[in-house]
Amino acid sequence: MPAKDWWKEERAARNRGFRAVAGIDEAGRGTLAGPVVAACVLLPFETDLPGVRDSKTLSEKQREAAFEAIYERAVSIGIGMADAPTIDRLNILRATHHAMREAVAAMTTPPDIVLIDGRAAHPFPVPQIALLQGDSRSRSIAAASIIAKVTRDRLMKEMHLLYPQYGFAEHKGYGTAEHFAALEQFGPCPLHRKSFAPVTRLLDTSLLPEEDARHRLGESGEIVARSHLIRLGWEILSTRYRCREGEIDIIARDGETLVFVEVKARRGSARTVPAEAVDARKRTLMQTAAQTYLFESELPEDSPCRFDVAEVIFLPDGRASVRLLPDAFMAGE
Repeated sequence: MPAKDWWKEERAARNRGFRAVAGIDEAGRGTLAGPVVAACVLLPFETDLPGVRDSKTLSEKQREAAFEAIYERAVSIGIGMADAPTIDRLNILRATHHAMREAVAAMTTPPDIVLIDGRAAHPFPVPQIALLQGDSRSRSIAAASIIAKVTRDRLMKEMHLLYPQYGFAEHKGYGTAEHFAALEQFGPCPLHRKSFAPVTRLLDTSLLPEEDARHRLGESGEIVARSHLIRLGWEILSTRYRCREGEIDIIARDGETLVFVEVKARRGSARTVPAEAVDARKRTLMQTAAQTYLFESELPEDSPCRFDVAEVIFLPDGRASVRLLPDAFMAGE
């Protein structure tokens, strides 16, 4: 089996006349606390960095070693951040794009074009090529994912010294059971994102425009659902997967089964009537998007898979109730 061509995307950009091709990725987009960190990395073209791949596939020790190797070999590295107040003010998507623009501005050698993980950022100071799952396709994006992840992890370990009661050194601000328990006991600190659940109990969403409040509730529900699946031992493969054909909130692996999860979030009480399964139009869009994901991931179309619904109800006291509905609908329904 031939070795993976990690420079295919960079080579394609260079064939279009761009010489300085950098990669951009972020870390911390789905956490309850701390900043979102973006990194822009310009590597010498086709430099040999075999230990550099998607940061999510590396252990902490491997990421630290790769981090040092990247800094030794990189032509230029830029870091950008958006803190919790900025995230609450702009929303997480715009704040992430802000951090990415800061990362480009911090480059000592400006890139001619950037390969960006996920969807395109707007506005942006240089030409960009958006690549779904780019951190597993491009060496430059993989390097950026490592720089962003390690930079943010180190920062959250420093923040642990200021706020040890939350355990930031362990979970880095993600929504683990321990983090939820600390929030219940101590309440939020200045690092927490007030627009994310369960921190949203401090924010009077009745003062927000209806669409903005609904958007924040949806984002918070996805964070809680993802944390619940992780506690079940599932492997999270993708969140907020979008393609031309449709979108899927969470893609995960439950043992050998690929699971496409639709998250339904709302406010209510413990006696709230369970959410209904997704409607026919949404089922069709999810199924088509799932086929696209299988194709892009080079997985067989007959891979074992199912479609679940994760129901998240935010209770008046700020706690979140999660109910998983397996096999909410079948492919082809």
